[in-house]
Amino acid sequence: MEEKRNVKKRILITVVILFLIQLLAGIPTPGVNLNYFKSLLEQNTTAGLFDVLSGNGLSNLSITMLSITPYITASIILQLLTIVIRPLEKLQRSGEVGQQTFKKYTVVLGVFLAFAEAFGFAYGFGQRGLLLSFKWYWVMLVTIIWAGVALFLMLAGEYIEKKGFGNGISLILLFNILSSYPADAMTIYKRFLQGYGFDKGLRNSICICIILVVLFAFTVYIQFIEKKILVEYSSKTVGDVKSERSFFPVKLCPGSVVPVIFASSLMAIPTLVASLMGKDFWIANMLNSSMWFDPEHISYSGGAIIYVVLIFMFTYFYTEMIINPLEIANNFKKTGGTIPNIRPGQDTANYLTKEIRKTITIGAVALSLIALVPCVLSGLFNISKLSFAGTSIIIIVGVIVETLDRLNAEVKANKMKLI
Repeated sequence: MEEKRNVKKRILITVVILFLIQLLAGIPTPGVNLNYFKSLLEQNTTAGLFDVLSGNGLSNLSITMLSITPYITASIILQLLTIVIRPLEKLQRSGEVGQQTFKKYTVVLGVFLAFAEAFGFAYGFGQRGLLLSFKWYWVMLVTIIWAGVALFLMLAGEYIEKKGFGNGISLILLFNILSSYPADAMTIYKRFLQGYGFDKGLRNSICICIILVVLFAFTVYIQFIEKKILVEYSSKTVGDVKSERSFFPVKLCPGSVVPVIFASSLMAIPTLVASLMGKDFWIANMLNSSMWFDPEHISYSGGAIIYVVLIFMFTYFYTEMIINPLEIANNFKKTGGTIPNIRPGQDTANYLTKEIRKTITIGAVALSLIALVPCVLSGLFNISKLSFAGTSIIIIVGVIVETLDRLNAEVKANKMKLI
């Protein structure tokens, strides 16, 4: 009974913290032009991803403008550095203690990036009209507010992880996305329903609902689907040899939304830099997803190919970071497990590598299809912002599935303790 009360308390703490964060998101930053970024985000759906991840903090220029995007950027950088810095890779693979240390490094780098990004926005865009009064003290004040709140949100995410329930950073991200849905619903209403009459409006409503249901169902499906590799375990008893069968699961999308966020973040950087410089570069336009699939700018659609390639690259990279076939093969060997018709050791590792790559390739194709949906809609129907589709759906489904898994694990553990 005590354990159940503890779980309820942790859930309550999580809900209260997330609610307070949403209240902070409604507080405007003092001394700024609140409409400054609205036109930029309407013209750039890739940069608009940051607005979605920050809970409209960028478009509304609230004090949570950066939200947890510095933490996400820091995570991307450290993940990439594990390729070239061996001690960092060993730290990430050294169990729970190593993972906690890796998270601390991520927070430290996230704080540094938060101050760098806040100052870059305040100074770079401030002299171009973001700040109502471009004075050094206003630049510093806005920098401290944005970076300080970003640090607070990172620490809030860590606190949820320790004292609350679920992955704090993921839950903050989830609620940020959900908070943008009402505004996006209004965008859909004005674009497809307003002024169309009852018959056509009803038909459009049905089509929109079908598309959303199919997208969510497909995303849920790829989150749960997995390839099961047969593993046989032999045990000897007096005068008999018993064989037991088990399965090693390989998820279709082991990295969930991580590859898409990594790819989208890299794609958005050149366009934000071009906006900061106040110049128009062809490469920046090609990486701007709002230009893709537009009949008037068909050459820019090549950026979609780069986007898909990045999703594939990060899918392979992130999977290699979290799944080590050689380590799994050695564990099979130690516990007496074998894959039928495959020799233990290196042959098993090679077989697992081949099967994992085949599986995640299909997963990368599925992720690319979902991520490109808002880009296609933006190009064909001139929709500037649509967080109902693409990356946000993958994040929402991924976080909900992860949180439910934790909740089910807690419930099972409590039942065992009560028994």
